[in-house]
Order: sequence, then structure tokens, then C-alpha cells
Amino acid sequence: MSSASLVEAVRAHLARVFPERAQETLAWTAGGIVVNLPELAIVRLAQAVAGGVWLHVSAGASEPPLEDGYGIELLLLAPEPEPHAIKLVAMAANLHADPRYPLSLGQVLEIGQPWLPGASADHLLVTLPTIFDPELEWLSDRERNVRFVWLVPITRSEADFARKRGYLALQEKLGAAQLDVTARVRDSAA
Repeated sequence: MSSASLVEAVRAHLARVFPERAQETLAWTAGGIVVNLPELAIVRLAQAVAGGVWLHVSAGASEPPLEDGYGIELLLLAPEPEPHAIKLVAMAANLHADPRYPLSLGQVLEIGQPWLPGASADHLLVTLPTIFDPELEWLSDRERNVRFVWLVPITRSEADFARKRGYLALQEKLGAAQLDVTARVRDSAA
């Protein structure tokens, strides 16, 4: 399958799930972080309402598929159309494309810096996109099976909690605290 075909399939899937959101297709070109996926695209969806979040979604991380027979694409929410969000999605997709480091649900990624400039979170949790319409999670057609996973920015203490108690326990804490995980600065749930 061509990368253009995959990008168009991802864009069409996102348009079905988020028909009210304008899309643009971008690439991370500053620096050599996308060596494993040179044709990776990032689809950015505009906020649905004023003050809403922007979605940044990979298109190309799902090739080749995992051993389970499906590939994954990554999504990240951000409070604005932030270049750092594009970089993070590209970085995580590139990591996943390296056969030594495939991403999996519940995995905690240490990113070595705040996820956005000045942010309190400096890790990402790979989880299901449970806050969205359930139709978002899977794109299945004759050519592909793709699962969309959510990269949730978390703090160091939340990352430690997830490693010790499991990612589902952290998700419960985040939900109970009703924290805005897209906020640059926020309290920790753990």
C-alpha cells in the first residue's frame, strides 16, 4: 500500500469521526527524528469549538502492521496548533517503527523534556482514546486494520504510579481528578 493511500485513508476516517473539524496534513521536517518513517504525515484537526483542543494524528506509523495483524496510529491533543505536538507524534511514530521499540498499550514514554514548552508533564502514556467517539479507535477496510491510540501527557509522578500500579489505575486517578491533560501546567493525579 502506498503512503499516500494510507494518509488518505486516515484523513477519511478522521473526517467521518470528526466531520466538523478542518484538517491539514503536515510533516516534521526540522531535524532527523523521522528516520524510520520518511513519508510519515501528521494530520492536524482544528479545534471544534473556541477554546477546544487540537488533534495531531500520525498517518504512516501503522505500516507495517504489528504481529497482531493491525497497525497503530498515534494521536495527541494539544491546547493549540503547537509545533511541539507535531514533533512528539513524529518522534513516537518513529520509535514505534523501530522493530526494537514497538509501542504498546500502557507503555510510558520518557521524553526528556516538557511535552510543551513550560509544561509540567514530561512523559507520555500510550492508551486507548476513550474520551472520543468509539468509532475513532479502529479503521478497518479491505486493505488495512488500524488502531488509533492516544498519547496522554503525564507527569513524572504519574509515570512512576503507572509503572508501579498499572496504566488503568492511573487512568482511573486522572478521570477521578478531572484534570485537563492538555494544560501546560497542571496538578499531578498521583
